[in-house]
Amino acid sequence: MEPYNTGVHTNVQITIDLNELVWARGEHLKQEMSVNQAEYLAESLRRTLTWDTMYGMIDQAILEFFENHEHPEIWDPHYGEIQPEPGREDELNKLEKAAKKREKARKEFKMVDLVSSAWTIKVPMRIKK
Repeated sequence: MEPYNTGVHTNVQITIDLNELVWARGEHLKQEMSVNQAEYLAESLRRTLTWDTMYGMIDQAILEFFENHEHPEIWDPHYGEIQPEPGREDELNKLEKAAKKREKARKEFKMVDLVSSAWTIKVPMRIKK
């Protein structure tokens, strides 16, 4: 039996060749085994292997995904969205006007230092025109 990287083949379905899987996992665990030993283990696994471990791993992966991604809905496709969202134009216009006012006010003031023996503070001072 030739060593394989993995015993799991993915297409539309998952097919597990236990002989290949036992051989690959044995190499991963650095356990040398003969072909007969690998076949014996694969045969015993055919009778005793359950899906509980795989289900547990899948459940754990799902829970960790939702725990680590605050907003998993961003993964969903958003069809027909308009930017900005309807009803939000007024809010965005107000934010834009406020930003322009701040920029205009910034041009009318300069920052000066007020110095004391214990502290120094920067304060805005109106520029005389």
